[in-house]
Amino acid sequence: MDFGIFLEQTRRGTSQAEAFREMFEQVDAAEAWGLDIVWLAEMMVNPARSVLSAPLLVASWIAARTRRLRVGTAVQLLPLNHPVRVAGEVTTLDHLSQGRFDFGIGRSGSPRAYDALGVPYEESQARFFEALEVILEAWKGEP
Repeated sequence: MDFGIFLEQTRRGTSQAEAFREMFEQVDAAEAWGLDIVWLAEMMVNPARSVLSAPLLVASWIAARTRRLRVGTAVQLLPLNHPVRVAGEVTTLDHLSQGRFDFGIGRSGSPRAYDALGVPYEESQARFFEALEVILEAWKGEP
């Protein structure tokens, strides 16, 4: 069995820089305690709740500052990201982390980010499956 923590870094009246500092302190503690993984959510358009609008960037920073700890997304919102870019970034992150990245995907149960990006939430399921298909094809390395 693996043990980990879920990081949904809230600002609680602090700056974004302070929220990231606190998050990285938690990451350092997780590695020191021998935990197996840290999980990151993609939380768009709600900076008061979370500073994790770019989980792959944060995951790369975590992977660079740790040696053993795995890093995962829970979840990367496939319908709101270009699948070819996601495929490339995830592959790069997995290589840079020496295989310590776990790619969790989903579509979100909240329409708020969809509204902000002008994407109808009703299309989220179809967009999810289309994006997943594109990502899997991209990983095959075929045109």
